[in-house]
Amino acid sequence: MIKKSFTLLLITSILSSCSDAPYLKPYGYPRLSLPKAEYENWTNKCNVFFKKPISTNIETHQKDSCFFNISYPSLNAKVHCSYIPVNGNLKEIIDQEYKIREKHNQFSTKVKEKVFHNEIKNVHALLFHISGTQAATPLQFFITDSINHFFRGTLYFNTSPNNDSLATAIDFIRTDIDTLVESFQWK
Repeated sequence: MIKKSFTLLLITSILSSCSDAPYLKPYGYPRLSLPKAEYENWTNKCNVFFKKPISTNIETHQKDSCFFNISYPSLNAKVHCSYIPVNGNLKEIIDQEYKIREKHNQFSTKVKEKVFHNEIKNVHALLFHISGTQAATPLQFFITDSINHFFRGTLYFNTSPNNDSLATAIDFIRTDIDTLVESFQWK
C-alpha cells in the first residue's frame, strides 16, 4: 500500500510539474533594419540643391512642385519639405515656423535647437530636436539665405507617436537631415 501511494504521489508530482502556467511575454518592438548611409545629389526647379539618401524616394503631388516629401519606405517615415520664396516677409515666415513648433511643445519634454551657418554658400539653418514620447514630430528644420529663399522640413512617422520606440529611426534620419543641411545650396 505504501509502495502504491508513493508511486501515485511520484506520478502526480511529475505530471503537475510539467504543466507550467502560461505567462505573458514582455511587449517588444520589431528590430529595424537600417539602410546604408549613402547619398546622391538632388535638385529641382525650386532653387534648392542637397544630398539626399539613396535609400529614400522623392514624392511630389505635382510635377516639379516646391512641396515634396523625402520618403523612407523601410522606416515608414517622411520628411515633408517645402520651398517658399521670400518677398520681404521673412520675419512672418519664421514666426509661423515657431508657432508650428510651439504646437508640439505641449507634448514635448525638451526642445533642443541646433544652429548651422555657411557664409560661403549663404545658408543659415535652425534645427529643432523635439524630445517626448508623444510629440507628433521629433524633428523640424528650416533653411534660409535671409533675403530671397526659405526651405523647411518636418519629420513624420506613419504611426502613433511613441518616440521612445522610434529612437533608432529618429537618430538615423537626424544624421541624414544633418547631411542635407550641410550640403544645401541655393541654385
